[in-house]
Amino acid sequence: MPPLKSFAVFGEPVEILIASESTSGRSATMTQSSPPGGGPPPHSHQNEDETFFVLDGEYEILLNGVSHKLLPGDVLHAMRGSIHTFRNVGGKMGKVLIHIVPGGLENYLEEISHFSVPEGMPQVLEISKRYGITFVS
Repeated sequence: MPPLKSFAVFGEPVEILIASESTSGRSATMTQSSPPGGGPPPHSHQNEDETFFVLDGEYEILLNGVSHKLLPGDVLHAMRGSIHTFRNVGGKMGKVLIHIVPGGLENYLEEISHFSVPEGMPQVLEISKRYGITFVS
């Protein structure tokens, strides 16, 4: 089954597999592909829990200061409010499936997909604030 939507966030392909509209806002499911070294900056969500399933490649997920290495088939859950990020630490393109509860994060990602870093960072931060997402260093 093809994705419902596809776009790139900071150059990384995102595919929406199940949108929150089809679950009455209860959840959403998507994939994100990352080149070696790719992944989002550390951040936290005020509203969503995320479960990460590695489909391809080698990932390191940093969750509340603890590093977890995940290989295909491995899974890790990040509760809302946790500081987390994922990074492709392998030598080839990787892919992670992300299940989000409740849904809506896919709308955020589509909104920020129109901006690049560092030029569009002020707009990304403004949109992030509306969605309860905070980037941390």
